[in-house]
Amino acid sequence: AVLLGSLAVEWMGKPGEEMKAAMDDPSGFVLRSEGSVIGIGGIYPRGTEIGVHELLEQVGVRWFFPGELGTVIPSAKEVEIAAQTKIGKPSFPARHFGFNAFDKEPFTVDWKRHQREGGLFLPPAHGIRLGEGVTPETHPDLYAKTTRTGGTQPQVCVSNPEVLKRAIRETKRFFKEHPKEPWIGMGPADGSGFCECDGCKALDGGNWDPFSNEPSRTDRYVWFFNQVLDGISDEYPDKKIAFYVYHCYIEPPVKVKPNPRIVAAVAPIGLCRIHGMNNPVCPERGYLKGIVKAWTEALPEVYERGYWFNLADPGMTFIQIHRMRDEIPYYAEHGVLGFRTECTSQWAMQGPSLYIAGRLMWDVNADTDALLKDFCGKLFGPAAAPMERYFKAADERMRDADLHTGSAFDVAQFYPEALRKELRAELEAARKLADASPYRERFHIFSRGFEFTEHFAAMIEARNGQDWAGAHAHLQKLDEIRTELLEMQPQMVSRQPEAYLRRFFRLPVEQGYARVSGGNALVAPLADEWESLLDPQQIGASLHYERPGLTGGNWQRTQTFSTTWSDLGLRYYKGLAWYRQTVEVSEKDAAKRVFLWFGGVDESARVWVNGKLLGTSVPSAFTPFELDATGAVKAGKNEVVVCVANLRTNELGTGGITAPGFFYAPAAGDKAQLENVKPLRETFP
Repeated sequence: AVLLGSLAVEWMGKPGEEMKAAMDDPSGFVLRSEGSVIGIGGIYPRGTEIGVHELLEQVGVRWFFPGELGTVIPSAKEVEIAAQTKIGKPSFPARHFGFNAFDKEPFTVDWKRHQREGGLFLPPAHGIRLGEGVTPETHPDLYAKTTRTGGTQPQVCVSNPEVLKRAIRETKRFFKEHPKEPWIGMGPADGSGFCECDGCKALDGGNWDPFSNEPSRTDRYVWFFNQVLDGISDEYPDKKIAFYVYHCYIEPPVKVKPNPRIVAAVAPIGLCRIHGMNNPVCPERGYLKGIVKAWTEALPEVYERGYWFNLADPGMTFIQIHRMRDEIPYYAEHGVLGFRTECTSQWAMQGPSLYIAGRLMWDVNADTDALLKDFCGKLFGPAAAPMERYFKAADERMRDADLHTGSAFDVAQFYPEALRKELRAELEAARKLADASPYRERFHIFSRGFEFTEHFAAMIEARNGQDWAGAHAHLQKLDEIRTELLEMQPQMVSRQPEAYLRRFFRLPVEQGYARVSGGNALVAPLADEWESLLDPQQIGASLHYERPGLTGGNWQRTQTFSTTWSDLGLRYYKGLAWYRQTVEVSEKDAAKRVFLWFGGVDESARVWVNGKLLGTSVPSAFTPFELDATGAVKAGKNEVVVCVANLRTNELGTGGITAPGFFYAPAAGDKAQLENVKPLRETFP
């Protein structure tokens, strides 16, 4: 007989202390097998459900990724259940994957339940409720007085007493309408544009946030949350405010002691997502350790609201076993209560990473090597060994690479040609062994995922080598692979990375190819290596760095579009950077109409040729632009000078010249090229 829920609890008799402690958690259960009776029970239905999953896993059932192919159900006429008393309780009381648009998809819901997701769910915490119909147009005094902009919503003036009054009223309204909710999400709007009035600035702690390159705003918001909690205490003395430790409010407060009813959710959007916290190759994750420690010492409840995907990543193979093994136990050790971690459904590219994360959230002491072996053995059968070697090799590359946030721009460095060949050899070995269903179909998913990486890296290498036809051909292969993976049921890739491909990489390749084909002619490519000079004091214009023939000033030789500012050690530098190089143009080409095209800068550029100002790009990071260089170009050596302004917050670690450029001559009589000329700005830092 199989007894479930209250029947099982009744059969088991009075629980001991360990059983009682387990079942007090909504996900806790006790599984007892004795003679011909199996009992699975929890105080809560979710606990009983997870206990059933435990029993099924003991007989070999697995849910490795969503859908039928990701599910393993052994075929057997009989199963043997060992005599046991298994007490199950999660290492973290809250365990949630945040797939955003995919959260409600049936396949995703089922997979997350099978990964034992559960516990309290942190609410969204961008914005402060002021009441229906309150906008900057209707109530301008309630909103930020600022010279800076940025973000999808405006910030409020937290020092305005009316803002506090309205926030208290709306918070009470929320808890009246949602009496079972333990907390309300509250915080700055997502983005910048913080209030600069004297009252708000006086609330700041006076410390500087090094990653957003602006004053830390933590103190002003902790002060505000304290006032709101005091204001609702007459009716809701136990309710809490949850907020994101994020952007320029990641540092703990320095002046204000936070009310213990504030719940912090650490969301380190600007820090490296590649490595684990204890990895010596990554100073940024070491910095995060200090942030987590400080907040857990300041508040009784701290959660993780991080990122298990790479920002701006269009589909790189992203194996994170090393990070899960290192980081999840660290959170447990330091008292973090759980996760609501942002993810993407890039199943073909992530391999076992999210499956292993789910197992570690439940049992922080789980053996990750054993989990990987089980993943490969059950999914790929006779091809298990080469698939395990493939995942391990890709994971070790991620672990050991001295490449950090912004690494979507480093794909060719993460996966150079030699490593791609090594990984492909393992996949080819697996292909020969996975010759029967369902192993063949499962292998195909991951093989195509890596093929996307192969073509992406090759596209970047071709682009950086000014092989625009080759780059365009690889881009077309990327579209083909993504379409195939999107059409699978369920989808084996997310749609969101296509937006990253379009924003950061597609336009330079498509436009670059168009400008050297169809009768258009490449006149002279710009080299990856430029002479460069940082200009934090913005004095380069006064010193006329654009002047032809300038030889002094300690300019340095620097790579540009084949690397990132992060890799050069500049990281979150905000300011101006100057670049110059000399380009040869033939006498024949110099007599033509000539354009100077750039595949992108971060975030706007002013360009001179031979001392003549051609113009300034609009401030649109990574967007290609071109300028008419006719008349400025001469036969022989031409000096190109570019001043790039990078002033806004950027979580990518990029800056400067982010894609190749070249001089080209449009086809005779072709006026269509003029449609792609960006309008010039009159102002520039």
